[in-house]
Amino acid sequence: MIGRATLKRKVKQTTGWAAVLSQPFTETPTSPRACIFYYHRIANIGFVDAHIDDWNVTPERFERQIAKLATFAEIVPLSELPQRLNTSTAGKPVISLTFDDGYANFHSQALPILKRYQAPATAFVVTSSIGSQEPLPFDHWARRNADRTESENWRPLNWQELEDCVSSGLVTVGAHSHRHLKGSECTPPQMAQEAGESREILRRRLGESHCLQYAYPYGNTKLGDVSAEYVNAVKAAGFKLAVTTNLEMVKAETDPYMLPRLEAHMLDSPGVLKAKVSGALAPYRLTDHFRSAYRA
Repeated sequence: MIGRATLKRKVKQTTGWAAVLSQPFTETPTSPRACIFYYHRIANIGFVDAHIDDWNVTPERFERQIAKLATFAEIVPLSELPQRLNTSTAGKPVISLTFDDGYANFHSQALPILKRYQAPATAFVVTSSIGSQEPLPFDHWARRNADRTESENWRPLNWQELEDCVSSGLVTVGAHSHRHLKGSECTPPQMAQEAGESREILRRRLGESHCLQYAYPYGNTKLGDVSAEYVNAVKAAGFKLAVTTNLEMVKAETDPYMLPRLEAHMLDSPGVLKAKVSGALAPYRLTDHFRSAYRA
């Protein structure tokens, strides 16, 4: 029987082809909009688990994606995105790059490529796990496969690596909560703790500019991961914007605490990425109801 992760990859590949084919028929937007991509692992794993999604893009494929994006789009820091949409004029499409969970391979594999293309990015970290030598508690793939691959492919960033990322001038660090709890299972006090504690840890260690952006764990409003109570907790903690995993483009009127994002997948060819940036999302919307909160 075909594995769950294998089936998921096939669906994403087919949906990507459909997006490319539908791009010429995508309606031209009447107002500025932008695209936020999200990644997780950037690693050379060497095998595929047919049953659990590794959420990985190899460094070679990642570089091809960034190289292509740099040719037709303007890559801007996430913090600048809302303002850019309010002042944007006709020109290259605007995108931002984000990385969830805070894996060590962001430093060793993604950062050198970001430097080559001078591409800014935001790394969202789970503050309770910074410096841990164990798989992240919610990373089912790593907990199943840690002994099959190098620790760099699953361990979290440590503070020295984070500080090196920040010193590049390209990386902003944001919070992906303190313990990566599922919002649909949290009480309002827990939401406040997840947001407040993660922000304070980043503020003390990295400074004020690295505690202003928040990524909701799992991040899907349809599944209850981002409630009004959670949004209020993030605002109250002092964050200035927050991202979800809702499938949509960002518009000038989009709530800055509910910014949608698009996954950048291992199977995304340059053409698929261009289709996503153009807003050719109809095929993805058709399959969006299959999404789950397994992890994000």
